[in-house]
Order: sequence, then C-alpha cells, then structure tokens
Amino acid sequence: MALVFGAFVAIEAMAFQAPAIPVISQHFELPTYLAGLILLTFYIASATLYPIVGRLADQYGRKKMLVIGMIIFTVSEVAAAIATDFTIFLIARVFQGVAVGFILPVAIAYIGVIFPPEKRGMASGIFSSVQAVAAMSGAAIAGYLILQYGWPIIYWVSAALAFLGLVVVLLFVEESKGEKQSSFDFIGMLLIFVTSTTLLSVSTIGKMFGFFSPYTIMTVIVGIVAVALLWIYENRMKNPLVELSLLKIRLFSMAVGINLLIVATFMLFIYCMNFFTASRPGGDTSQTGLFYMFLYGASSIGGLFVGRLADKFSGRSILISIFFIPIVIMFIFTMISATTSFNIIAALAVCLGFVSGANTPILMKFALNQVPKEKLAAGAGLFSFIRDFGTPLGSVSGIVLFSTFKDSAFKESLLASASKAGISSEHSAALLAAGQTGTVENSALAEQLSTSGVSFESIYSVAHVTSLTSTVHTIAYIAMALFAIILFLCFLIPKEKKAPAPAVAPNMQIAEETLS
Repeated sequence: MALVFGAFVAIEAMAFQAPAIPVISQHFELPTYLAGLILLTFYIASATLYPIVGRLADQYGRKKMLVIGMIIFTVSEVAAAIATDFTIFLIARVFQGVAVGFILPVAIAYIGVIFPPEKRGMASGIFSSVQAVAAMSGAAIAGYLILQYGWPIIYWVSAALAFLGLVVVLLFVEESKGEKQSSFDFIGMLLIFVTSTTLLSVSTIGKMFGFFSPYTIMTVIVGIVAVALLWIYENRMKNPLVELSLLKIRLFSMAVGINLLIVATFMLFIYCMNFFTASRPGGDTSQTGLFYMFLYGASSIGGLFVGRLADKFSGRSILISIFFIPIVIMFIFTMISATTSFNIIAALAVCLGFVSGANTPILMKFALNQVPKEKLAAGAGLFSFIRDFGTPLGSVSGIVLFSTFKDSAFKESLLASASKAGISSEHSAALLAAGQTGTVENSALAEQLSTSGVSFESIYSVAHVTSLTSTVHTIAYIAMALFAIILFLCFLIPKEKKAPAPAVAPNMQIAEETLS
C-alpha cells in the first residue's frame, strides 16, 4: 500500500500537468509551441533514468532510491509553485522528471520482491488500476483547482502529497537489494540521454528556427548518429543498460514499433485537444480536466476488457477490429467546430480512450511471448522504455503542430474577415499585429474600423473560432492517416499458430480400432 501510494503521487502529479499547460504558457507569455518545453524537459529526464535507476537500486538499495526520488519530488514541486520566471520553472520540471525516474521503476521492482510469482499478476493489476485512477482523477481535480485558485495550486498539492508519500515510504517500506553488477554502463546512459534529447527536441527546434535550418538538421543528424552508436554499443555489452538485441526478434520489434506509433499518435491528438478545449468559446481548464478524465477512465476499462479477450481470441484480429474505431472517430472530429457541445467531445473522448487502453495488453503479450524466459525483465523494460518514448514525442509534436496550424489559419481568417467588413488590404500588417496582442494600436486601422462600423473584437472572435475549427480538422486528418498506417501494420502481424493436438498413445489407437 505504501508503494502504491508513492506511485499514485507520481502519476497524479503527471496528470495534474495536462490541463495546466495552456494556462502556464499564458502566465509566462510563451508562444504556444514553446509550451512543449514544459513536457519535454520532464520526459527527457525521466526517460533517461528509467533504465538506469533499476540497476542503481539493485546495487545501493531500492528503498534508498525511492526515498531520494520522493525528496527530490517534494522540493521540485515547491520550486515550480514559486517559480518567478520560466527558466526556473523548467529547471523544476527537469527535477520532477528525475524524481519520477527514481520512483516508478523502483515501485514496480518491489512487486517482484514482495510477492511470490503466483501473486504478481494480481499485484501488477492493482498497481496498474491505481495508476489509471490517478491519471483519471488527477486531470479532473487539476482542472477544477486551476480554475478556482490558479496553476501554482497543483504544485502545492503535489508537494504535500509527495511529502506524505515520503513519510509512508520511510515508515513502511523495507530495504531491498538485488545482484550487484560488475560495472555500470555510463556510455550507454550518455547515449540514451543524447538520443532522447535530440530526437524529442526536433519539432520544437524546427518551429523555432525553421524545419530546414542548420540547427534542426544538425539536431536530426546527432540524434540518428546517437541511435546508431547506442545500437552498436549496447549489442556488444555483456550487461547492456537496454537489451536492444531483442529488437532482432521480428514479432517483438513489430509489437514495440506499433505500440510506439500508437502512443505517439494518441498523444499528438490529445494535446492538440488540450489547447482546443481550453481555448474555444465557453471552454476552460475544468473542461480540459473532464476531457482527460473521460479519456483515462475509458482507457482503464478498455485495458481490463480486452486483456481478458486476448486470452480467448486472436490478438491480431482484435487489434484489426478496434483500430477501425479511431479512424471513424477522427473522421467525426473533421466535422465538429469550436462551438460544438462539450458533451459530444466527451463522448468521442470515451471511444478514443477505450481504444487507447485496449491495445496495450495485446501488444505487450505479443512482445513478451517472443522473449526468452531469462530475459523477461529486460524485455518488459525495453517495451516500456520505447512505449514511454512515444508520450513526449507525440505530445510535443502535437503542441507544435497545433501552434503552427492555428497561427496560419488565424492570420488567414483575420484578413478574410476584415476584407468582408470592408477593411482595406493596406491595413493588413497593422491588423496582423493587432491579432498578436489582441488590441488595436495603429491609429489608421482604428479609424478605418470606426468608419466601417466594425469592432475589432468581432473580427478577432470570428477569426479565433474559425482558426480553432480549421486546426482541429487538420490535426484530425493527420491522426486519421497515422491510425490507417497502424491498422495496415496490424494486418502484417503474423497469425498466431494453434497449439498442436496432443499425440495419441499407441494403446489408445488400438482401443479405438477395436471399438470401431
């Protein structure tokens, strides 16, 4: 219970973050695309540490790593709450990622320490259910708290929960150690860090400097080189930090790759909806929180329901069946607008969340069934590491795409609305400048608006609604194409072979012939 509570705190804090991103970016006066840094800094730190902390915990003590993580978590949450500028806030986010990197892998490892093999399934199920409840409740609670008290409240609440979790761990968790490794793979750790940092930063750097700028191209090149070096180096290590050799198994690599693409696609669309829901007329952080609550709630149900079906029916057939659903959902999203009822959006979120949770048990089963028994832990770790890589990849890319399409559509719509209202094209530059600030500072433009009998607020409002609608349509088409690719890849998964019928003993054959 102590460990479950510690993990609950970490997941709850991660879920708190989702509805807060649009509000935090407004508070620090950030362009929308730079809001991705709030996620990027966190996930680079946590993703790099996931495969590392387990080995450190085996050598120096699992409770020690857990306590260090809870202390860092508490302090970093307070630092984020009192941050006076964005740089300090980002540093706090880095340490929050470090803390989660210490907490989650160790809490999962304790399942194998505390429970015998025949009870680990039950313990894992409870642990996963608590994570789903934390994600579901965290988003809904955060949306309400932010609306009432402002964004810092979520970090104060997280700090209080983390401190309580620290006390619980200190009192009730016993120390545990594993086998010591002869050496630690520092080069592997460095390569994982470089790979994560470069590949996850490409979309943000591309938006800042241009997708064909020297900075973006160099980032891509460094990332590709780091991946190649990581592959070569880890395959030559006796005790690699990440068991990349398992990717040579075709079905394992297919399951991992499909899962990565699924997670990235879902996160891309979900984080676009984050800004869409909060920015549309009548929208706020409470609606964003409810959107996530419906999504994660349906995801937990989908995982439990399909997890049982996967043991009775063909996992390949189930995957093919369920991935028609998000394609249909994305098609429906191409027909909604910024003024569509939230109830319709929530219903679509439920359907999308169900598919999000339903695919993981099947793909994990496919992957782990291909792993040798002595490498099951390593296989699970690699599956989780690559899957979790999809979260920042998709979410940061989604924020950048939303920012890019929204800005472009807003400018186009603003100029079109002004032209219909009789505003001369010579005022276009002043109009676009006013669109950035929300106020008209150009006297000539103000006079033209007054003469035409049109308020800037009405033109701005129309352009805002039109651009939000256009953006969600474009993102939905992109997600639809990605889901179609996922569906195609599911058809390429080999069909499961039926278990051979048990051999008939010779004496049974004689008996059957006699009876005949």
